[in-house]
Amino acid sequence: MLSVNNIKAVYADVVLALDGMSLTLESDSIVALLGSNGSGKSTTLKSISGVLRVEEGKLSEGSVEFDGKRIDKLAPEQIARLGVRHVLQGRSVFPQLTIEENLLMGAYLRKNKQEIKSDMERVYSYFPSLTPLQTRKSGYLSGGEQQMLSIGRTLMGRPRLILLDEPSLGLAPGIIENIFTILNQIKTEQKTSFLIAEQNSIVLSIADYGYVLQTGKVVSSGDAVMLRDHNAVKEAYLGIFRDEI
Repeated sequence: MLSVNNIKAVYADVVLALDGMSLTLESDSIVALLGSNGSGKSTTLKSISGVLRVEEGKLSEGSVEFDGKRIDKLAPEQIARLGVRHVLQGRSVFPQLTIEENLLMGAYLRKNKQEIKSDMERVYSYFPSLTPLQTRKSGYLSGGEQQMLSIGRTLMGRPRLILLDEPSLGLAPGIIENIFTILNQIKTEQKTSFLIAEQNSIVLSIADYGYVLQTGKVVSSGDAVMLRDHNAVKEAYLGIFRDEI
């Protein structure tokens, strides 16, 4: 489904953020992109979604392909129309809009009102804690509720691939575990693929495959189970040490 081919990403023609980054993602799968702050995880997602150019960045080398077609020359809105949606880091919701209004914004490209209503009900089934809060402005939601809303709004666009940037950031362990369980459920039921950038190794519990980044390069990759059990990878790149395992 997705192929990132030896890309180099540069900001403002000065800062090299990715240096020969490559990865692949199959349909109906979850791929984890792991690494510490500054490793290039967010830039990789932005390179795929086209957001990189909005932030004064560009690809100086390499290419990105979706369904066998090159997309790195397309505008972000064109890439979104192909079924690639990007949930940015930081739980970006429309704070002055209610939960329901946020979800409707996720369906702005769609016309069938009955299908939109059905999909909204499905989002509430995945995130039942949002159901009694439908008319609440999203700026007053907790961090976990805002993250659920961000993912739910993205689902309203019926994406084929969701790029998810650090969904666990700033959340309590119990909420993190719940969200990742739901993501796995969405993959199974909706056949939606995910590329998830994370520092938290819990993502490996639902991922099929993983890549570990350091300073813009892939330094390790493999089956998620292998990476989860690889102590050297945990210690060197995820900051998890033996007495924590």
